[in-house]
Amino acid sequence: MIPRKVLLALLGLHMLILAVIPAFAQDSSELAATLEVLSPTVEVLRVNTTNWIAVKAEAIVGVGDTIRTNEAGRARVTFFADGTDTELLPNTEYRIERFEGTDESFNLSVEVVVGQTTQRLARLLDANSSYNVTTPGMVLAARGTEFAIRVESNGRAAMLVTEGIVNAEQDAATAEVAPEFGIRAASNAGLSDVVRAKTFEQLDSALDGCASIIITTDDVRLNVRLGAGLDYPRVGTIDAADVTNIIGVSEQWYRITFQGGFGWILSTSAQIQEGCAGLRQFDTNYGPENAALYTAVGEVIELDNLEIAPEATPEATESP
Repeated sequence: MIPRKVLLALLGLHMLILAVIPAFAQDSSELAATLEVLSPTVEVLRVNTTNWIAVKAEAIVGVGDTIRTNEAGRARVTFFADGTDTELLPNTEYRIERFEGTDESFNLSVEVVVGQTTQRLARLLDANSSYNVTTPGMVLAARGTEFAIRVESNGRAAMLVTEGIVNAEQDAATAEVAPEFGIRAASNAGLSDVVRAKTFEQLDSALDGCASIIITTDDVRLNVRLGAGLDYPRVGTIDAADVTNIIGVSEQWYRITFQGGFGWILSTSAQIQEGCAGLRQFDTNYGPENAALYTAVGEVIELDNLEIAPEATPEATESP
């Protein structure tokens, strides 16, 4: 008769094998990756299963597996020993959609469902290889690079490139993102401009602007021009008190939202409030903006007169 302790040990081993089998029950062309726990808690949802499994140190993961971290958890998924890996920060959910081929030529597709990750691709891909990351807002394709991804709970995705080039795509729109630049996209809302940023805070400030205060004397209104220079047509005026957010700067010219589009004001008194990670920098004499977007905020001038640059008046001036 087999001792009770031995039977329990064999049963435990059998259950462990059943838990691991889904990671290997794949086509022979599919590859496996290593999941390493950097800090707990990290869990895996095996393909075609319904229960999350806590990983204490390491595990093998493959196509269809989902990995998630809690508010303190961090993990690394290593695909190849040369440094092709992804690091998962806290509160992240990540899924391996496709991983097949050989060490030399492979196709890897993953999804960042929510949270923040850093991707490192330590090889130049050949013509038959691909490395794609899907987010709710855009699809990213890389070829030998390092980049970070953030997906918010509302599905808005953002990406920053550290090395190499990453191509961002949403529907028919595409954008190439170089090192020290970033891009953002919400689901079905279009790709943002590609802007210079090293952190997600800088990316948000560059795209959303920063809270600001502009002080003028004697209730003087500010001229709004179509570009960052006096040579651009005046498209309207605005009260300084209505300028509460600035979304770019070119010397002493500041880009603001105006009438549903963008306009530029000249100010020597603009103050950016604390918490701004950095205004987006525009080239000198940047412009013109797209006047066809104008709909409403501030006093607007008839669009037919945009080719005319009127002189400043006492109630509308470029010198606050």
